Amino acid sequence: MAKKNIETFESTISTKGKKIKLMRKILIFMMIAVLAACSQPAGNENLAELTAKRDSLQSEEFNIEKQLNLIDAQIAELDSSINPDDIKIIKQIALQKNKIVGVEAKIKTLENNMTARDLSILIPVAVKEIQNELFNHYIITYGEVKAKNYAMISPEMNGRIEKIYVSEGDRVKKGQLLVSLNTDAIDKQIKGVKSGLDLATKTYHKLDTLWSQNIGSEIDYLSAKNNKESLESQFAALQAQKRMSQIAAPFDGIVDQIFPKEGEIAGPGFPVIEFVNLQKLTITADVSEAYIDIIKKGQIVELSYSSLPNYIKKTPIKRVSKIIASASRTFEIEMEVENPNERVKPNIVSTIKINDFSSDKAFIIPSLAVRKDITGNYVYVVNKENNKNVVAKKYVTTGLSFDENTMITKGLKINDKVVVKGYHLVSSGVQVNVVK
Repeated sequence: MAKKNIETFESTISTKGKKIKLMRKILIFMMIAVLAACSQPAGNENLAELTAKRDSLQSEEFNIEKQLNLIDAQIAELDSSINPDDIKIIKQIALQKNKIVGVEAKIKTLENNMTARDLSILIPVAVKEIQNELFNHYIITYGEVKAKNYAMISPEMNGRIEKIYVSEGDRVKKGQLLVSLNTDAIDKQIKGVKSGLDLATKTYHKLDTLWSQNIGSEIDYLSAKNNKESLESQFAALQAQKRMSQIAAPFDGIVDQIFPKEGEIAGPGFPVIEFVNLQKLTITADVSEAYIDIIKKGQIVELSYSSLPNYIKKTPIKRVSKIIASASRTFEIEMEVENPNERVKPNIVSTIKINDFSSDKAFIIPSLAVRKDITGNYVYVVNKENNKNVVAKKYVTTGLSFDENTMITKGLKINDKVVVKGYHLVSSGVQVNVVK
């Protein structure tokens, strides 16, 4: 509207003013033509270079128009034939025109930026081309590791510890003496009983010889025999009691910890030595009753340990419990593993992976790529339309999921390109830029 009013006002100016306006337009056209000729694009220039030249020419055009508006005002001021009042109006007109030129330049810049964005900035997405793949699903549970041969060793009788023959960390053989208690009292009893036994034995042998010759009393013979046998029993009992005062290794293993010191009192139920063999371990774990028909004895499982990275072993299930725990609704499984290098220690937590499903012709995509609406689960796929990458929505049926991947059982076909990155930025029908 402002430009129209200015042009209406210009029509009222003198004929010489109209000639000046016409000459200005011709000059603008000639200067732009010269600039365009000087900036003739070469055939091998790329889009960015051509865009830069266009922006430069447009900027020059606006600068020339501003300068010519100012020249119009200067010419009018020097022309004595123009009314002084008209000169003031012409200066105001030049000022307003330059404001309009500035606004038009800003609008053109915004239009150029918008065009550049439409042409070159599309939503970047990454896609996965659907092919048949191997998919394994696992049941994950956690087990407690225990040594198969483990003992908290206590003496079988009360007594003061006289001697500890081993140190913590020692490796010992089965039957090797570990600790002995004081046996002074027992030794005295053994000595007394042995002395009586020797006499009773001699007496019995003499009476036995006489009795075989029908000499002597039968009562004396039977009494001597009974006395000898009674003392033999006492002697054997005292020897057994003395053996109970000695603690020997029940199997080959390691002395892990010794609790009392020499001179202290020990007795049944109070551990003296913690003893372990790490060569064989047992692992027990609780599994939900939902898998009672899936998990079988002899099934191979994979064992790993969070504290031992990259240490993975496979072993069969040795035992499957037949009883469901009423509190946890689980049943117990047990594995037995060899541990020759003794890296795995008792009470460490083991992660147990039990394979319950496998397929070598599965369609697999990242679980996060599966979206959901009121109709169901869907994914975005990229199709070629008029040589453009356009997003489309496909409803799918999902199967099992494991390790952040989901198996698609229905809705996709081989070579479909599923959007796996950037899916939260697109919608059906949007053109995208596919990146690696």
